[in-house]
Amino acid sequence: MKKHTPSVIVLGGGLSGMAAAMALAQGGACEVTIVERGGTLGGLAGTFQRGERFYPLAYHHILHRDRTLLWFLDHIGVLGDVRWRKIRMLFRMQDRAYDLSRPLDFLRFPMRFPDKLRFVRLMLRCFAKSDWSDWHERSAGELVDLWGGPGVRETLFESLTDLKFRLPCSAVSGAWLGARLHFREGSAPLGYIPGTNWTKTLCDGISRRLDELGIHVCANSSIVGLRERDGRLAGVDLEGGRQIDADLVVTTVPTEVYHSLAPGDRTPALDTIRYTAVVSFVCATRQIVQPEFYWMNLPTRDLNACGIFRLETLNPTIGERGDVCLNFVTHVPSRDHHFFQRDDEQLISGYLDDFRRVFGFELQPFWSHLTRLPMYSPVFLRGYRNPPVRSRTYPNVYFAGNYCTFPSIASTGTALWSGLQAAAALLEDRGMRIDLPREVEEFRLRSMPRG
Repeated sequence: MKKHTPSVIVLGGGLSGMAAAMALAQGGACEVTIVERGGTLGGLAGTFQRGERFYPLAYHHILHRDRTLLWFLDHIGVLGDVRWRKIRMLFRMQDRAYDLSRPLDFLRFPMRFPDKLRFVRLMLRCFAKSDWSDWHERSAGELVDLWGGPGVRETLFESLTDLKFRLPCSAVSGAWLGARLHFREGSAPLGYIPGTNWTKTLCDGISRRLDELGIHVCANSSIVGLRERDGRLAGVDLEGGRQIDADLVVTTVPTEVYHSLAPGDRTPALDTIRYTAVVSFVCATRQIVQPEFYWMNLPTRDLNACGIFRLETLNPTIGERGDVCLNFVTHVPSRDHHFFQRDDEQLISGYLDDFRRVFGFELQPFWSHLTRLPMYSPVFLRGYRNPPVRSRTYPNVYFAGNYCTFPSIASTGTALWSGLQAAAALLEDRGMRIDLPREVEEFRLRSMPRG
């Protein structure tokens, strides 16, 4: 008698869903289907097209310590194309931009000199610490006060947690902040792929791999319900009346979406996780913009953007020669926030006003693209915990996504890693194992050719 091959539905075609589907198919024991609401796979790593070029919905860069992302880039054959650049991160305080990696700017930065020494101590301590599990119950305020001092917190970090979550340091997870500082996004070289937008290369490469593995992709498919039978989730109902049966389910959609479809799931933390939203405005100009930088933090409430990125200073080939590609980004507490609800004209006008106030002249873009990301990142409150990878209610349901990667949530690779972990748990429960997680953990970057 022919052995039954279990069918797996992966809810969501972002990076977590793609990684889970690939790992399950390579495990060889499942028939896998991805259900994705959008027209293409990629989720938050998606792109938009202008002419023959592709641009990120919002800024993305490759971290040299992001082992999972590097493994996937190697797996699809493009890691050798990655080039690395030392970038400038600026902090705009009191109408002036400071590069804290430059000694003169650091000395001029509006912080008391003893606090500057404590700030250096904080950064060194966080860089040296890789395991932040002992900070899960402690706040970002405690972390900064302990290793940096109240002056450092009040001068800089209160503004940064306010920009990210609209919360004080005392409410934000110390493990989250420590992990962010550990990754050194502002001081280590960042990677890109010349001649393309690297997130599209990544998503296209994994998509080809999924196709080779025979994975079914149901794009442009909105889920309207999940069917339950005998205490298990038995399938999905799609808009238009189509139904897909499943023996096993991996959900990578935001917890709010999943919980609306499966309100009976009582897995710890699912019903407490809330998401920030992001507005991202990308545009191009041929005006000269000074100073040179990649990332400018705007830690003040009197501007619309939380940060401005110059995409071409990391990847000089992202636009046409001579283009300055700007990305204005605003984090808001939720998609219900009044800023997120503004119409496009109001948002764009606000970003143009930001540019005038920061750089002193009118921005004249020759194209622009506005994106709203309604569920971008979980709010990492003090005491945040990842949900277990296995549902506590439905024995055939597994969780993956950016809400499962805490506190290492600073990189694209953490989303991919959560997909691998969910796939490994599913296969383990069926008496099987895959080597992908081990291969990823043992992967090392051999060279960093400069761009």
